[in-house]
Amino acid sequence: MLNLLRRESDGAALRPRAAQQISVEKVRTAKIVSGNLAVTFRDNSYSPRILSGVESLVHLKDAPDFNAFDPDSIGAAAGLNFEHIISGHPDPANRFTPRYGRYPLFKLPDGKSVILVRSQEDCPWAVSSHLKYTVSPPHYIDLEFRCKAHEPELFGKRGYAVLFFANYMNNVAEVATRFRGVNQRGGSEEWIATDASEPHPDWDRGGTYRCADADDVSYDESHNFKLNLWSYDQPRFTKPFWYGRTARGMVFQMMFDRGCTSQDQIRFSLFRFKLPRFPRPAWDFQYVIHKVEKGKEYGFRARVVWKTFASADDCLGEYETFQRFIAATAPVSKPTV
Repeated sequence: MLNLLRRESDGAALRPRAAQQISVEKVRTAKIVSGNLAVTFRDNSYSPRILSGVESLVHLKDAPDFNAFDPDSIGAAAGLNFEHIISGHPDPANRFTPRYGRYPLFKLPDGKSVILVRSQEDCPWAVSSHLKYTVSPPHYIDLEFRCKAHEPELFGKRGYAVLFFANYMNNVAEVATRFRGVNQRGGSEEWIATDASEPHPDWDRGGTYRCADADDVSYDESHNFKLNLWSYDQPRFTKPFWYGRTARGMVFQMMFDRGCTSQDQIRFSLFRFKLPRFPRPAWDFQYVIHKVEKGKEYGFRARVVWKTFASADDCLGEYETFQRFIAATAPVSKPTV
């Protein structure tokens, strides 16, 4: 499917003629209704005032007047939003660079998918990328992310890249998210609740949790954006998914196709910027590339569940269903972004 978006070369601009020939529609917003979900997507034409990604996520049956994401201030209603690209050294581009520059949105012919496409020329890190979102019944958003670094030397001597994605939640029933994990090395797997309240020298109203087998990342002491780089040593997750309980009896769950590999890792973040005034945490995640190489393709697959909360075991069952889906579906087509 993604081959439909033909490019002149890696990172070059999408050819309008090619888009017209395959009926790929360039849009600023797109609303997709599938199963129980109505989802509105947005490009970043008005960013950073209004953010790209998912602007509205509504369960039509169980909470038809409740947006999963914070709707009460301009720009705050955003989920699955590509927020930062961060290196291990101080750089102005460590903060919010995906919010700036072109990030056009295209509605795909299947009627259930959209894709945000970013060329290397529009990224200070010279990273081309795409985010494909597919709304699937009964209550899923499937996410495919792929990227390439065209000037890996920009990431400096440490060589890694942290790609940060944000979910600015509406009112929640509990600030904490929960995952299957261990509280100490060699411990037994159990349900763990995490609210990122434990302080750290670089703590700033939130923190990050990593996979049981993952190493932490190091960074320069003079770094200008430390809050998104450090992570707690314990607890750690053993299965790559988490869930959080929101108002209206709903659950927001995120699941990933990997925890940690030799090439990359997923990390879970939680920030408390609006607390205690509003019960609206940011339930975020990170994709970490351990050693960026020129022209190599990186990426992950993920799924959001938005439905009425039943039980922790039900959330575990959703994760197991997602794992079967990943195993049964062919690898996504290679992007030409």
